[in-house]
Amino acid sequence: MCSSNSVQQRASHRNLTHFSQREKCSEVARRFGRLIDLCWHSGYRGSEGGLVVSQTEIVVLGAGIVGLCSALQLQRQGFEVTLIDRLPGPGRETSHGNAGLIQPDGFPPILFPRDWKTFASYATNRRNDCVYQFSALWKLAPALFKYWRMSRTSSAERIVAANLPLFTSCVEDHMDIAQEAGVQDSFRSSGWTRVFRNESSFEAYSNNIRALAGYGVNAEVLSPSELHQLEPGIQIIAAGAVRLTDQLSLASPLKLSKAYFDLFLKNGGRFEVGDAHTLVMKGPLQYAVRTQRQNIESKHVVVCMGPWSGDILKHFGIHLPLFVKRGYHVHFSTTNKVGLRHPTSDADGGYSLTPMDEGIRLNTGVEFAGRDSPHSNMQLARVIPLAREFFPLGDQREATPWVGSRPCLPDMLPLIGPSPKHPGLWFSFGHAHHGLTLAASTGRLLAEMMKGVTPFTDPTPYNLARFQ
Repeated sequence: MCSSNSVQQRASHRNLTHFSQREKCSEVARRFGRLIDLCWHSGYRGSEGGLVVSQTEIVVLGAGIVGLCSALQLQRQGFEVTLIDRLPGPGRETSHGNAGLIQPDGFPPILFPRDWKTFASYATNRRNDCVYQFSALWKLAPALFKYWRMSRTSSAERIVAANLPLFTSCVEDHMDIAQEAGVQDSFRSSGWTRVFRNESSFEAYSNNIRALAGYGVNAEVLSPSELHQLEPGIQIIAAGAVRLTDQLSLASPLKLSKAYFDLFLKNGGRFEVGDAHTLVMKGPLQYAVRTQRQNIESKHVVVCMGPWSGDILKHFGIHLPLFVKRGYHVHFSTTNKVGLRHPTSDADGGYSLTPMDEGIRLNTGVEFAGRDSPHSNMQLARVIPLAREFFPLGDQREATPWVGSRPCLPDMLPLIGPSPKHPGLWFSFGHAHHGLTLAASTGRLLAEMMKGVTPFTDPTPYNLARFQ
């Protein structure tokens, strides 16, 4: 039999041991709680398939200029944003290869030819400004037929009305971001000069520009001597030229993308390299996408993937008449000490020249081809001799031309807004020739819609319903 003292001692020992265990558990709980709190604020949510799972409010897919501006404008509305791209840096696809122009007067749509004479000239595939790869036509035919149907005069008037608010605000919206990024001086007030070899095309374009004066388009109609004063290096005898004075230009579209990207990171944004094809919808306002480092979950996803956007949306049962207009560029040195002073287009030759950091950039017109079709030398082979005749170009600086794809919809309007059947899924792509021009205004409109404030313009013309 145990004495009462020994029983008391054992009870006391059990109480002390129990107290010590409770204290240890409490300490572990406190530490675990701090860990959970730290992980929550850093975005960590656990693991899935061996990868860290993190959360954010909004995922923006695509780090081109449209995706960058969308992400920045969403940040301005107070959202937490993660930007995802398949490449390890911004602006390296379509956004990189353009002519570097901000065109507030670009609201008149580029329409499919309706008269048979012009149509026949395109069909022969002998033009400089527009060519096609025959093997791609059967795939492009449905979208191109819709493009042709939507190029009626009545449609053009509707498109102009829809375009005007975005184009009117494009310079101001870009400058707001550029000033915050400290790169406002990157925008050159150089205008854009369209030079005409033929009197008939010069007269027709001059009349069109005069008709747009009521929309606030500012332009100078130049005689051959005035053109020579503006650009002494031009070697042809031109019929005349029209200088669109409100257009801005960049010496490097890629540098602008990098500056906007740095601002996004400075403002607390996250960037991940990932595959947008892994995007899944787990439920209303529940999306997940896999990156190289982690799985990211969000309430909202914005698709800003330009010509690749349709690939992603097909997984959600959204089929769009999205097609591409491809374009090429190469750079040249110049043998002229004066150089090229302003962005200049040989309107009848079907190409443009822009002074860039890399040299004088020659941009071609349009090639109708598959997005991933092999490069074609057809257009460059036609226009480079004309360009050398037009301006004293030196050596070509790239062995292989750059090629990119402009994302187009048949009505030449972008798709901006939500998916009606997928809560939390948003669109911002399809800007055709004007992705750089409209990126900041598009991002602003999108961010205002997602925030639920009154947008600066009616978003109805840009919604998905027009194709469904």
